Amino acid sequence: MIKIDPSATMSVTVTRGCPMDCSHCGGHYLRHMVHVDDMEKYVDRYNSFLISGGMMPDGHIPFEGYIQKLYDLKKRYDLKYNFHIGFPEDTPSQLDDLADVVSFDMFGDSTILKNIYNISRTPKEILEVVIPLKAKKIPHITIGIMCGTVTHEYAAIDLLSKYYNTVVLNVFIPTAQTKFQDCTPPRLEEVEEVFKYASERLENVVLGCMQPKGEYRKRLQEKVQKYVDFLVKPVNKSVDKSNNPNDKISDKIYDFCGCCAFRV
Repeated sequence: MIKIDPSATMSVTVTRGCPMDCSHCGGHYLRHMVHVDDMEKYVDRYNSFLISGGMMPDGHIPFEGYIQKLYDLKKRYDLKYNFHIGFPEDTPSQLDDLADVVSFDMFGDSTILKNIYNISRTPKEILEVVIPLKAKKIPHITIGIMCGTVTHEYAAIDLLSKYYNTVVLNVFIPTAQTKFQDCTPPRLEEVEEVFKYASERLENVVLGCMQPKGEYRKRLQEKVQKYVDFLVKPVNKSVDKSNNPNDKISDKIYDFCGCCAFRV
């Protein structure tokens, strides 16, 4: 199992806020991102960047105004980019010469997607947009995104297993000042079953960076570690040399530092 510290990758937004006010996020997570206009200030400390932003009502993230800027910075400083692309209607081919990795969210039920984002996409339509992209694609599923209830996740895993060998599984976090703030995280037993199911169908299963904190996180990692190949934000930071017994990195707490999408 590879332990990952994601903090070596900086999160960047191409928008100032988000018009969507989705039930699970409400724009909360964008507030902690650096705007792309200020990104160059950080290239002496960061070599990799997660590029995202608020979605427009049609599901796309407006990268188009910053493509040239991002390309210039990448070339000048030898940067790596992971683009989180939302749910665009058309393949964002302008990312082909820019993205090292493309991350996307997968839903196995269009009704759940509609309830969360008020966007109409079938699972097939999500994949048809993503598959033509040249960069490595890493699908993500948030377990319990529907107010802590497991709904579409098994169907999403089934569909992804036909096209990909890796999935990042995140876990819903009830977030203050959102419509889902009074929800509870999904039951750990149900989450464990989803991880088990994914491990039987895909080569690489990742516990991603979105995990409820505290005792829940500790118990979550205890339950799913036997099913995951990559563990982000490990609670147990003891050194494990079994991954790289002859490598200096094995003397460190983490096997990889940066966004998990760059490593898997």
